[in-house]
Amino acid sequence: MAPVPPLGTLRIAGPADVLRIGIVAAAGFRYSPLFRWERPHHQDFPDDTLLSYRTQFLNSVKSDDFVVLVQEDTYLPNENDKTSAIIPDNNGWTAPEAGGKVIVGVVSVKLQPSSAHKGKLKNHEGQQSLYLGVFPSPPAVGSYPDLPANPGRDLNRRHYDGWGTLAADARKKNNLDGDSIVSMLVVHPAYWKRGHGTRLATWPRDLSVLDKVPQCVSSATMSQPLFLSLGYRQVDSIAAEGDGDDPDGVCTALLEHGGTAQEA
Repeated sequence: MAPVPPLGTLRIAGPADVLRIGIVAAAGFRYSPLFRWERPHHQDFPDDTLLSYRTQFLNSVKSDDFVVLVQEDTYLPNENDKTSAIIPDNNGWTAPEAGGKVIVGVVSVKLQPSSAHKGKLKNHEGQQSLYLGVFPSPPAVGSYPDLPANPGRDLNRRHYDGWGTLAADARKKNNLDGDSIVSMLVVHPAYWKRGHGTRLATWPRDLSVLDKVPQCVSSATMSQPLFLSLGYRQVDSIAAEGDGDDPDGVCTALLEHGGTAQEA
Protein backbone atom coordinates (compact mmCIF):
# COMPACT_ATOMS: atom_id res chain seq x y z
CA MET A 1 0.00 0.00 0.00
CA ALA A 2 1.46 3.35 -1.06
CA PRO A 3 1.98 5.73 1.89
CA VAL A 4 -0.23 8.78 2.33
CA PRO A 5 0.01 11.80 4.65
CA PRO A 6 -2.02 11.75 7.88
CA LEU A 7 -5.37 13.49 7.52
CA GLY A 8 -5.30 15.29 10.85
CA THR A 9 -8.59 17.19 11.10
CA LEU A 10 -9.50 16.51 7.47
CA ARG A 11 -11.62 13.58 6.33
CA ILE A 12 -12.57 11.84 3.11
CA ALA A 13 -15.75 13.25 1.56
CA GLY A 14 -18.68 10.88 1.25
CA PRO A 15 -22.08 10.78 -0.46
CA ALA A 16 -23.91 12.60 2.33
CA ASP A 17 -21.49 15.53 2.07
CA VAL A 18 -22.31 16.57 -1.49
CA LEU A 19 -25.21 18.92 -0.72
CA ARG A 20 -23.24 20.82 1.91
CA ILE A 21 -20.09 20.95 -0.22
CA GLY A 22 -22.05 22.73 -2.95
CA ILE A 23 -23.05 25.46 -0.50
CA VAL A 24 -19.46 25.93 0.65
CA ALA A 25 -18.25 26.12 -2.95
CA ALA A 26 -20.84 28.68 -4.04
CA ALA A 27 -20.22 30.84 -0.96
CA GLY A 28 -16.44 30.81 -1.31
CA PHE A 29 -15.89 30.81 -5.06
CA ARG A 30 -18.08 33.92 -5.27
CA TYR A 31 -14.90 35.88 -4.56
CA SER A 32 -12.87 34.36 -7.37
CA PRO A 33 -12.51 36.39 -10.59
CA LEU A 34 -13.42 33.22 -12.45
CA PHE A 35 -16.85 33.32 -10.82
CA ARG A 36 -17.49 36.74 -12.34
CA TRP A 37 -16.19 35.57 -15.72
CA GLU A 38 -18.06 32.26 -15.85
CA ARG A 39 -21.24 32.96 -13.85
CA PRO A 40 -22.43 36.50 -14.67
CA HIS A 41 -26.08 35.52 -14.13
CA HIS A 42 -25.68 34.07 -10.64
CA GLN A 43 -27.91 36.74 -9.11
CA ASP A 44 -30.79 35.66 -11.33
CA PHE A 45 -30.20 31.90 -11.17
CA PRO A 46 -28.54 31.02 -7.84
CA ASP A 47 -30.14 27.57 -7.85
CA ASP A 48 -28.22 26.75 -11.02
CA THR A 49 -24.96 27.87 -9.44
CA LEU A 50 -25.52 25.66 -6.42
CA LEU A 51 -26.52 22.70 -8.58
CA SER A 52 -23.45 23.19 -10.76
CA TYR A 53 -21.03 22.93 -7.85
CA ARG A 54 -22.92 20.02 -6.34
CA THR A 55 -22.74 18.17 -9.65
CA GLN A 56 -19.01 18.83 -10.06
CA PHE A 57 -18.19 17.59 -6.58
CA LEU A 58 -20.58 14.63 -6.85
CA ASN A 59 -18.66 13.49 -9.91
CA SER A 60 -15.31 13.97 -8.16
CA VAL A 61 -16.38 12.14 -4.99
CA LYS A 62 -17.53 9.21 -7.15
CA SER A 63 -14.52 9.18 -9.47
CA ASP A 64 -11.53 6.92 -8.81
CA ASP A 65 -9.33 9.61 -10.35
CA PHE A 66 -10.03 12.15 -7.60
CA VAL A 67 -9.48 12.53 -3.88
CA VAL A 68 -11.92 14.90 -2.17
CA LEU A 69 -11.21 16.00 1.40
CA VAL A 70 -13.33 18.17 3.69
CA GLN A 71 -12.65 20.27 6.77
CA GLU A 72 -15.28 20.75 9.49
CA ASP A 73 -15.86 23.51 12.03
CA THR A 74 -18.57 24.70 14.42
CA TYR A 75 -21.69 25.81 12.56
CA LEU A 76 -22.55 29.52 12.51
CA PRO A 77 -26.28 29.99 11.81
CA ASN A 78 -25.63 33.40 10.22
CA GLU A 79 -22.95 32.07 7.86
CA ASN A 80 -24.80 33.19 4.73
CA ASP A 81 -24.55 36.79 5.92
CA LYS A 82 -20.79 36.46 5.40
CA THR A 83 -20.95 35.82 1.64
CA SER A 84 -22.28 37.85 -1.26
CA ALA A 85 -23.29 34.64 -3.01
CA ILE A 86 -26.99 33.87 -2.95
CA ILE A 87 -27.64 30.57 -1.18
CA PRO A 88 -31.27 29.64 -1.88
CA ASP A 89 -33.51 28.65 0.99
CA ASN A 90 -34.92 25.11 0.98
CA ASN A 91 -31.95 23.90 -1.06
CA GLY A 92 -32.12 20.33 0.24
CA TRP A 93 -29.46 20.59 2.94
CA THR A 94 -30.55 20.47 6.58
CA ALA A 95 -28.48 22.65 8.89
CA PRO A 96 -27.56 21.40 12.36
CA GLU A 97 -28.26 23.28 15.56
CA ALA A 98 -25.89 26.12 16.40
CA GLY A 99 -22.65 24.64 17.65
CA GLY A 100 -22.92 21.47 15.58
CA LYS A 101 -20.21 20.43 13.16
CA VAL A 102 -20.45 21.27 9.47
CA ILE A 103 -18.19 21.14 6.45
CA VAL A 104 -16.59 24.55 5.93
CA GLY A 105 -13.89 23.77 3.37
CA VAL A 106 -13.13 21.28 0.62
CA VAL A 107 -10.30 20.36 -1.72
CA SER A 108 -10.54 18.20 -4.82
CA VAL A 109 -7.35 16.64 -6.19
CA LYS A 110 -7.05 14.91 -9.55
CA LEU A 111 -4.46 12.18 -9.16
CA GLN A 112 -1.62 11.82 -11.64
CA PRO A 113 -2.23 9.24 -14.41
CA SER A 114 0.20 6.75 -12.83
CA SER A 115 -1.12 7.08 -9.25
CA ALA A 116 -1.33 3.99 -7.07
CA HIS A 117 -4.03 5.72 -5.00
CA LYS A 118 -6.75 5.64 -7.66
CA GLY A 119 -9.98 4.28 -6.24
CA LYS A 120 -8.52 3.81 -2.76
CA LEU A 121 -8.98 7.15 -0.99
CA LYS A 122 -12.76 6.94 -1.25
CA ASN A 123 -15.85 6.75 0.96
CA HIS A 124 -18.80 5.34 -1.00
CA GLU A 125 -22.24 4.81 0.54
CA GLY A 126 -20.86 5.73 3.95
CA GLN A 127 -18.57 2.70 3.95
CA GLN A 128 -14.84 3.39 4.01
CA SER A 129 -12.52 1.03 2.23
CA LEU A 130 -10.02 -1.01 4.26
CA TYR A 131 -7.39 1.32 2.85
CA LEU A 132 -8.76 4.03 5.16
CA GLY A 133 -8.37 2.02 8.33
CA VAL A 134 -5.36 4.08 9.36
CA PHE A 135 -7.34 7.32 9.23
CA PRO A 136 -9.47 8.83 12.04
CA SER A 137 -12.16 9.62 9.45
CA PRO A 138 -15.75 8.81 10.46
CA PRO A 139 -17.95 7.77 7.55
CA ALA A 140 -20.59 10.17 6.27
CA VAL A 141 -23.56 7.82 6.12
CA GLY A 142 -25.96 8.21 3.22
CA SER A 143 -26.37 7.59 -0.48
CA TYR A 144 -25.42 9.88 -3.32
CA PRO A 145 -28.05 12.56 -3.97
CA ASP A 146 -30.08 12.24 -7.15
CA LEU A 147 -29.32 15.59 -8.74
CA PRO A 148 -31.38 16.90 -11.67
CA ALA A 149 -29.89 18.05 -14.94
CA ASN A 150 -28.53 21.56 -14.65
CA PRO A 151 -29.77 24.12 -17.19
CA GLY A 152 -26.74 26.30 -16.44
CA ARG A 153 -28.62 29.58 -16.76
CA ASP A 154 -26.12 31.33 -14.48
CA LEU A 155 -23.29 30.66 -16.91
CA ASN A 156 -21.70 32.45 -19.78
CA ARG A 157 -21.29 29.14 -21.55
CA ARG A 158 -18.64 30.41 -23.95
CA HIS A 159 -16.50 31.72 -21.09
CA TYR A 160 -17.03 28.58 -19.01
CA ASP A 161 -16.10 26.13 -21.76
CA GLY A 162 -13.32 28.34 -23.10
CA TRP A 163 -11.60 28.57 -19.72
CA GLY A 164 -11.39 24.80 -19.43
CA THR A 165 -9.67 24.69 -22.81
CA LEU A 166 -7.24 27.47 -21.87
CA ALA A 167 -6.25 25.71 -18.64
CA ALA A 168 -5.73 22.37 -20.37
CA ASP A 169 -3.65 23.99 -23.13
CA ALA A 170 -1.45 25.74 -20.55
CA ARG A 171 -0.73 22.47 -18.74
CA LYS A 172 0.11 20.77 -22.02
CA LYS A 173 2.34 23.64 -23.16
CA ASN A 174 4.33 23.42 -19.92
CA ASN A 175 4.55 19.60 -19.94
CA LEU A 176 2.43 19.20 -16.82
CA ASP A 177 0.25 16.38 -18.15
CA GLY A 178 1.85 13.93 -15.71
CA ASP A 179 1.21 16.13 -12.68
CA SER A 180 -1.43 15.69 -10.05
CA ILE A 181 -3.78 18.68 -10.06
CA VAL A 182 -5.36 20.65 -7.24
CA SER A 183 -8.65 20.96 -9.07
CA MET A 184 -10.68 23.02 -6.58
CA LEU A 185 -10.01 24.37 -3.10
CA VAL A 186 -12.50 26.57 -1.27
CA VAL A 187 -13.44 27.64 2.25
CA HIS A 188 -16.76 29.24 3.22
CA PRO A 189 -16.08 32.95 3.96
CA ALA A 190 -17.72 32.72 7.40
CA TYR A 191 -14.84 30.44 8.43
CA TRP A 192 -11.89 32.22 6.82
CA LYS A 193 -8.67 33.01 8.72
CA ARG A 194 -8.83 29.85 10.83
CA GLY A 195 -6.13 27.88 9.03
CA HIS A 196 -8.57 25.72 7.07
CA GLY A 197 -7.22 26.70 3.66
CA THR A 198 -3.67 25.90 4.72
CA ARG A 199 -4.65 22.44 5.97
CA LEU A 200 -6.61 21.72 2.79
CA ALA A 201 -3.71 22.81 0.56
CA THR A 202 -0.96 21.11 2.56
CA TRP A 203 -2.29 17.55 2.37
CA PRO A 204 -2.30 17.33 -1.45
CA ARG A 205 1.18 18.84 -1.58
CA ASP A 206 2.44 16.31 0.95
CA LEU A 207 0.86 13.48 -1.04
CA SER A 208 2.66 14.60 -4.18
CA VAL A 209 5.95 14.74 -2.25
CA LEU A 210 5.46 11.17 -0.98
CA ASP A 211 4.56 10.04 -4.49
CA LYS A 212 7.55 11.92 -5.96
CA VAL A 213 5.41 13.55 -8.64
CA PRO A 214 4.90 17.24 -9.40
CA GLN A 215 1.60 18.92 -8.62
CA CYS A 216 0.04 21.94 -10.33
CA VAL A 217 -2.78 24.36 -9.63
CA SER A 218 -4.44 27.27 -11.42
CA SER A 219 -4.43 29.91 -8.70
CA ALA A 220 -6.31 33.20 -8.57
CA THR A 221 -4.76 36.21 -6.86
CA MET A 222 -6.36 35.53 -3.46
CA SER A 223 -4.94 32.02 -3.11
CA GLN A 224 -1.50 32.60 -4.64
CA PRO A 225 0.22 33.62 -1.36
CA LEU A 226 -0.97 30.37 0.24
CA PHE A 227 0.39 28.13 -2.50
CA LEU A 228 3.63 30.10 -2.83
CA SER A 229 4.18 29.74 0.92
CA LEU A 230 3.90 25.97 0.48
CA GLY A 231 6.67 25.89 -2.11
CA TYR A 232 4.78 26.19 -5.39
CA ARG A 233 6.33 28.35 -8.10
CA GLN A 234 4.74 30.06 -11.06
CA VAL A 235 5.42 28.46 -14.43
CA ASP A 236 2.94 30.39 -16.58
CA SER A 237 -0.20 32.52 -16.65
CA ILE A 238 -3.61 31.48 -17.91
CA ALA A 239 -5.49 34.44 -19.37
CA ALA A 240 -8.74 35.08 -21.20
CA GLU A 241 -8.94 38.45 -22.92
CA GLY A 242 -11.89 40.71 -22.28
CA ASP A 243 -14.76 40.78 -24.73
CA GLY A 244 -18.14 42.40 -25.21
CA ASP A 245 -19.64 40.35 -22.38
CA ASP A 246 -16.87 41.18 -19.89
CA PRO A 247 -14.23 43.71 -20.98
CA ASP A 248 -11.98 42.98 -17.97
CA GLY A 249 -11.07 39.43 -18.94
CA VAL A 250 -9.59 37.10 -16.34
CA CYS A 251 -6.16 35.73 -15.45
CA THR A 252 -4.77 33.13 -13.04
CA ALA A 253 -1.27 31.86 -12.29
CA LEU A 254 -0.31 28.32 -13.24
CA LEU A 255 1.75 27.10 -10.29
CA GLU A 256 3.70 23.87 -9.81
CA HIS A 257 5.32 22.13 -6.86
CA GLY A 258 8.19 19.69 -7.28
CA GLY A 259 8.64 20.10 -11.02
CA THR A 260 10.46 22.27 -13.51
CA ALA A 261 9.67 25.43 -11.54
CA GLN A 262 11.86 24.21 -8.67
CA GLU A 263 14.63 23.08 -11.00
CA ALA A 264 14.90 26.42 -12.79
